[in-house]
Amino acid sequence: MSAQTTPATISFPLSGLKPLYRSSRGKKLVVEVDVGSMKKVNDPSTIDDMVAEARLEYYAGKTKGFKNTNKLIDYLES
Repeated sequence: MSAQTTPATISFPLSGLKPLYRSSRGKKLVVEVDVGSMKKVNDPSTIDDMVAEARLEYYAGKTKGFKNTNKLIDYLES
């Protein structure tokens, strides 16, 4: 069974991009993205969008993740 995916787009404001590297042939560009700027132009409108935003926050270090239930409970009780 193959999962079908719907194409999605994310808008990046130019002021939120910081170029880090460009290949010598000019075909690849590595940039740093300001997540706050990106959120201003990409409001979530569906559950999929909200999940994607939550993942961005997690990878940006704004969300804690726990693999151990006891550690989660200890964190919540502190």
